[in-house]
Amino acid sequence: MASTFAGLSLFNSGPHRFWLGRTGRFVRGPFETPFELAVSTDEGKRELQIVQLGRLVAASNAALWTLVEAVRTEAELPRTGTLIDHTGKQWTNMTLVSFEPGRRIDRGRVFSVTYRAVYLRFGTP
Repeated sequence: MASTFAGLSLFNSGPHRFWLGRTGRFVRGPFETPFELAVSTDEGKRELQIVQLGRLVAASNAALWTLVEAVRTEAELPRTGTLIDHTGKQWTNMTLVSFEPGRRIDRGRVFSVTYRAVYLRFGTP
């Protein structure tokens, strides 16, 4: 099964995996008070975060950059959609908030670059 975000197959050119990001409570602090006491504040539940690591793969350098630009464009849009991993697991109301390609392009029979993508469900866990 292919993975998709908002109905788009952006990452299926190569291997990738998903996992649940940091969960729990969002805590600010500790802050120091005039009496040198440490005080933290509980701001509520953390937003749902899904992290994706993988590799974009293409037959040529130009084709690889086309894939990178397509993902970069999506990461710059405020698009919200359903994220579906290659096992069929679904997360609704997710937004692709960052895409970071690796520092080098690997060249061999194919051209490829590693990446890290982060999705958030804003406002609600």
